[in-house]
Amino acid sequence: MPKEKNISKSQISSLSICNEYLKKCKNKGINVAISPLCDFVTWADGLGHQKLHLLKNNKKFSINFLRNFLKELLAIGKNYEFLKFESKIEYVKKINIVYSYCTKENFSKNGFFYDNYFNQSSMSDKNTYWFLISQDNYVPKKCNNVFIIYRGKKLFNPIYLLKFITKNLFNRNIFHNCNNTTNISHLYSKYFFETFNKFNFNLYLPYESRPHQNAIIETAKNISKKNKIYGYYHRMPEPFQGEMIYKSHDLDKLYVCSKIQKQVFHKYFHWPKNKLSTISSIRYLKLKKRVNYIFMPYEIKNVEFYLEKLKFLLESEKICTKNIKISIHPLKKKNKHHLNFKEKIYKILRKINGGDLKNQKNYPIILGEPGSVAAECLQTVGKVYHISDSIFDVFSEKIWKNIKVIKLSDHLYKYKKLKKQNFLNINGKKNNFKQLLSSNKLIN
Repeated sequence: MPKEKNISKSQISSLSICNEYLKKCKNKGINVAISPLCDFVTWADGLGHQKLHLLKNNKKFSINFLRNFLKELLAIGKNYEFLKFESKIEYVKKINIVYSYCTKENFSKNGFFYDNYFNQSSMSDKNTYWFLISQDNYVPKKCNNVFIIYRGKKLFNPIYLLKFITKNLFNRNIFHNCNNTTNISHLYSKYFFETFNKFNFNLYLPYESRPHQNAIIETAKNISKKNKIYGYYHRMPEPFQGEMIYKSHDLDKLYVCSKIQKQVFHKYFHWPKNKLSTISSIRYLKLKKRVNYIFMPYEIKNVEFYLEKLKFLLESEKICTKNIKISIHPLKKKNKHHLNFKEKIYKILRKINGGDLKNQKNYPIILGEPGSVAAECLQTVGKVYHISDSIFDVFSEKIWKNIKVIKLSDHLYKYKKLKKQNFLNINGKKNNFKQLLSSNKLIN
């Protein structure tokens, strides 16, 4: 693992390479806001993640890229049937629309939906409608002001796949267009257009520059240029936010929740200043202080690497192993691979079983991609240990001015929060989204 200065240089250089690639794609007529090859995520494996590594290493092809492309291609076969749960829209000249996600847990017995990103119920404003993508295929019997897109039959349909491939076979940008990401983005957009094409509206999204979100934004502007689109970046700062390079020019405003995040998006990800606005967090009312925690990665690529480095960290820093808790990502809590890895970590903790809790100051330990957890712990605890073998997972002092990065050994870092400047502005109020709706008044 290179030194911190080299990490900063490598990350900034990678952003420059990515921007050049996006320019070339635009010149070829590729929709960079929707193509998964232009979606440079580092927190999950996919075509964009693999393309990032190919660009960085000046390569055209890799086995991992091919594997991800075939995975995306075959997934199209499961997209042949989507259904829509509908509500009635009371006709007015202009409405609010929230494009978000839902699971069974978001619905009450009384028949209303609660959005965790915006901290608001579907019953709280009769002029606000929710267009939701179901993540577990649950559909309530009744729910006002809500539309839900969910899968019908989940079986693989080879005919649907072959028709889609044939349609794109002679497209010169076949890798960008013939994939599950593009296919499903167009499907969501079709349903959105069918639902709201007769209305003028303000659209709100928990924005992460997902291709399907960008497709919805384009559709909203195609319905009417007068429609206003507001993105809310609900996540906390992360080391390398490659997916957030400015691509969706139709977005009228992106709300972020800290001064440092606004600075980083403008300086390194080329967001125009007039499209960025700082607000208090809508999603988080408070942050929980988690000290004696080990946070497992979303994707476990090398078990032995993490176990070896963790053991070294615990012994070299003389960390007290008593009462340490292990946190699995919410989407991986039932994953056998993650549960087995968790037990292996506990075995190391029991084996070392050292340190005096009264005389020891423990700090959170993050394995792999940190997501928002590192920033959260830095704000609440002030210091964080981080184990990673990827330069895209490590914070850069040059990009994030309020973090001190200390390299303890290869692949092992300690972060310190330098300034009082927060990673996330929190005011503890549940009505922040209502205030945002009020500030962007519906002008008929």
